[in-house]
Amino acid sequence: MSVKFRFVQDDALAGNIEIIVRAAEKDERVERLLAVLSENSGQMISGRQFLEKYDINSSGIILVMRDGRYVTAKTVRGDYIIKDALTRVEECLDPAWFVRISQSEIINLKHLKNWEFVGGGVIQVKMENGIVSYTSRRYAKQIHETLKRRVRR
Repeated sequence: MSVKFRFVQDDALAGNIEIIVRAAEKDERVERLLAVLSENSGQMISGRQFLEKYDINSSGIILVMRDGRYVTAKTVRGDYIIKDALTRVEECLDPAWFVRISQSEIINLKHLKNWEFVGGGVIQVKMENGIVSYTSRRYAKQIHETLKRRVRR
């Protein structure tokens, strides 16, 4: 197995840097590479802030959703109830990976398995652990552009 590096200029990033890791599967080698890369980015800062405030490791979060009066974080290790507003939770998450798909849900693109258009301007997103969610039409265009940018690379 080899590792290849390449540079793609994208003026749409407006001074930011986006790193995408492509592999046949998400194995231990990929996990180590992502860990090293995240140590040198702002994601680690937001992850630490999230961990300190809510006692949940943000890298394991699949989906954050408003669930009645509370917010629930669905993670690879189970569900956690957060007694805070979704907008305040969103402020602590890394915007490079966490995308709002509706007024009540935020997904982590690291755990996105598949997405497809189901009609009426709605996108179905399939996440790890069998979680299926749908975007609202209000956020569909923004999400579509985000997903297209990630797929092109």
